[in-house]
Amino acid sequence: MFKKNIDKLITKVIKYPKIVIILTTLLSILLISGIGFIKSDDDLKRLLPQDMPSIVTFNQIEDEFGNFEFMYVAIGNSGESIFKPDLLNVAWNLSNDIEQLDECDMVVSISTSTKMYFDESDSSMLVVDLVPKANLTQKEIDEIKEYLNENNIIKDRLVSKNNDYLNFLIRPANSDIGTYAALSDSVEQIASRYTNGGDKYETHIGGQSYFVGILPNIITNEIKILILSGFLIMMLILLINLKNIYAVSSILITTILSLLSMLGFMGWIYYFTSSKAFYFTLNNASMPILLLTIANSDGVHIISRFFKELRHSKNKIKALTNTCKNVCMPIILTSITTMLAFLSLLFSPIEGMNGYAITIAFGIFWACLLSLTFLPALISLIKWNPNSKSITKPSLIELAINKFSKFVKKNPKRILSLGGSLVVIAVIGLFFIKVEVNMVEMFRKGTVIRDSATFLDENMTGNLNVLIRASSKSGEDGLNSPENLKDIEKLQIYLDNIDEVTSTISITEVIKEMHKTIMDGNPEYKTIPESRAKIDNLFFLYYMNEDSDLSSLINDDNSVAVITSLLKTFPTTKMDEYRHNIGTFIDDEILSTNDDLEFEISGMMAFFSDFIQLVIKSTAFSIAASIILIFIASAIFFRSWIFGILSIITLFSAIVINYGLMGIFGIELTHITIVLSSIIIGVGVDFSIHYISEYRELKHNKANNKTIKTIEKVGHPIVLDACSNMGFAALLFSTIIPLSAVGGLMIFAMISCSIGALTILASSIEIFKHKIY
Repeated sequence: MFKKNIDKLITKVIKYPKIVIILTTLLSILLISGIGFIKSDDDLKRLLPQDMPSIVTFNQIEDEFGNFEFMYVAIGNSGESIFKPDLLNVAWNLSNDIEQLDECDMVVSISTSTKMYFDESDSSMLVVDLVPKANLTQKEIDEIKEYLNENNIIKDRLVSKNNDYLNFLIRPANSDIGTYAALSDSVEQIASRYTNGGDKYETHIGGQSYFVGILPNIITNEIKILILSGFLIMMLILLINLKNIYAVSSILITTILSLLSMLGFMGWIYYFTSSKAFYFTLNNASMPILLLTIANSDGVHIISRFFKELRHSKNKIKALTNTCKNVCMPIILTSITTMLAFLSLLFSPIEGMNGYAITIAFGIFWACLLSLTFLPALISLIKWNPNSKSITKPSLIELAINKFSKFVKKNPKRILSLGGSLVVIAVIGLFFIKVEVNMVEMFRKGTVIRDSATFLDENMTGNLNVLIRASSKSGEDGLNSPENLKDIEKLQIYLDNIDEVTSTISITEVIKEMHKTIMDGNPEYKTIPESRAKIDNLFFLYYMNEDSDLSSLINDDNSVAVITSLLKTFPTTKMDEYRHNIGTFIDDEILSTNDDLEFEISGMMAFFSDFIQLVIKSTAFSIAASIILIFIASAIFFRSWIFGILSIITLFSAIVINYGLMGIFGIELTHITIVLSSIIIGVGVDFSIHYISEYRELKHNKANNKTIKTIEKVGHPIVLDACSNMGFAALLFSTIIPLSAVGGLMIFAMISCSIGALTILASSIEIFKHKIY
């Protein structure tokens, strides 16, 4: 019944081509109009489940102490001391201007920091500005330098290791992507104004909020280049093989309409749902190139078959009708199975994957719809010359395929053994796969994000952080207890001893500095006081000053504090280890003797640690779910569980080989390459289904030499499809390393899936042909 309805649709499409073209074009334009609603956001914590402990803790910290996704700015010149009037004036003005921005909550810099001293005349502790004014004298600068040299912990946050760059920590007013983007742009402009565009002083900007703010523009520019490159590669390969501008144009127009409609659909879905799952993020960067190849695949199979039919019948309408009747059902099935492969990502715990799955599934559906309506209608309106060389003369690929079919027929066991051996060898590489989810590590050297991060790692406090929320079960003033503060100090010392930690900030440092100050600056008293009364008195003296502010370290009732460790960039494979070690230290060295304190770990290091587990789980689940769903769909469609198994043989082989290569060549598994399995399965299954469909048709017609004839009929479009899908090569030029890796692996996947269908699948069917029915 379904096939009869499809045949009726084909008849109407060919009979009323102009109406079909107008309707499908108008519907596509309606979808495309949604592109304007697309929103970008690459804040890592939005990709994680919101009920995850590290996210819950981070939200608590943000509510209690403000945003902890800082932006870092470094200004100075290598080898030149920052302790000079001109640069300190720049710091003063720069800090003031940034603080005036609506998107900025606060700026921590040398010109906004304070220092404490004890006034013996009235026995009070005074908190004053470290840099009291602009236009300092050299004597005042020397005093500032001396104070910082005596307080290395403060100095490490404000000045580079070699005293040649000033550091500015900028806290955004909130964690909204719009705030990050606007603040990033404003900070760049202000910094450029005071440094003469970098001619006078070098400027380096980094930090998670900065990266999130500038990524939308980076991704947009990247996507434009990749799409254009992929489009040109695809067009060139099609022209070389089809040798017909009308055929190539028809495929490309259908492909472009499909791509733009998918992006418009994404915009409309976000407009109506406001779901963060439909943000366009770094994850989605491969999506346009992917749909280009999928939509192209449908067009290639239709045009290739049409040329074969026209070569024999010399009648355009008859050739088009026969083409559609032969390839429509396989195209529908390949579209369904490809959609299922991506829809398996709906169950991924990574929120962005859910939106990716729905968007790409719709794009596949729309490409299928246009390929079965718009494209045939367009073909029917073109005046084809059945005597042209492009139609009458078999291409070099066709001639090669015809010879290859005879080789497969004669040597099925040898071919199957060779293919199996490659899969076994690839299994070894699976044990060497590494996971990397740190955004900085995903960009090539020479890009703004990578270079800024490297500079901040080498000269300043780094780009990462770990946040630990410490709370007292006893409630108000619970952290005024000397025992609790000493245990927090113990944890701070442990964190400082981690190699990648550059600085740790907590309330204990302030208390120790206060204690030293009231004891006439004697360094021996830079300790936690032994009595609660002394600690209460220190807080009392401190808060008597107008400039006193500890709101970023401890809450109003002194029951909750946050410990912040700043870290250099390092591989995420070590983050889970560090997180575990920190937790173990807290349990064994603190909580074993202190039952009043509670500790919760969050921050970027914790996010990356959690993200690693999600990437591994999502990849494993995606592969398993996709293969099972495709097996079920194929078995139902072909009404045979044997054909269901055969349809996934090449997919399984391609997945093992590709992931094995990742391990062998050190290509890391990321939240971007996580879609690789879905891509391999979604695109690769097309080849298997087209082969099986053609073989079954010949089987029903009781044709002889079925393997040879099947390869001769579908081999050319399969190989041409794989070749034209080398548009994935455009990804090789990406500045985003995982995308480049996806491009290289997908080129190999296209080759392995297409050859696998014509070798492993074909030889398997040939060997077991007597048991299939």
